[in-house]
Amino acid sequence: MESTIPRMDITLSWDLFIIVFFAIIITYSFIIGRTESVKIIIATYIAIVAVQGVGNILQRMLGDSSAVMKVLGLSLDIELVSITKLILFVIILIALAIWSGAQVEYKEEPGFVVHTLLTALFGFTTAGLLVSTLVTYAAGVPLLDQNLPNVQSLSPVIAQSQLMQIMILNQDLWFSLPALLLLGAGILGNRK
Repeated sequence: MESTIPRMDITLSWDLFIIVFFAIIITYSFIIGRTESVKIIIATYIAIVAVQGVGNILQRMLGDSSAVMKVLGLSLDIELVSITKLILFVIILIALAIWSGAQVEYKEEPGFVVHTLLTALFGFTTAGLLVSTLVTYAAGVPLLDQNLPNVQSLSPVIAQSQLMQIMILNQDLWFSLPALLLLGAGILGNRK
């Protein structure tokens, strides 16, 4: 006896990943609220800078010319640095979001519509910042490197996914949008 339940074929793609990622982050922003979303953006920026600094230190200390690495018979390849940066980024971001002690306070609360719009925008820009950061770390290039679209490991992804192409080609926009939104929200929330 054959089943009459219709089958739904879902093809996993980078476009689907980006859509789901953005949806999860925007939903999470509504769950935690506007002020906590601001804390996440600030923690993300701090984590990005900290991880970039740690990655630079690791490359300098453990680079190919390091005597310690040669004695141990190890080499520092770009993949190991990328994985380390990704893991550190997640750990530092979570730690800062939970334990940093940062508090966000606005003197004036906007109306419901503006509050809802700001929360959605905070989620949207946070998702863009996170995806851009993760792609940059995975590609093994410095932050805001103009050669990111030309990285060989990203070529198949760019060819396969229009959304990922938008993310990669506009990385500078994704890195600056959250800061500009924070500035706008600060002006709106501190008008007294």
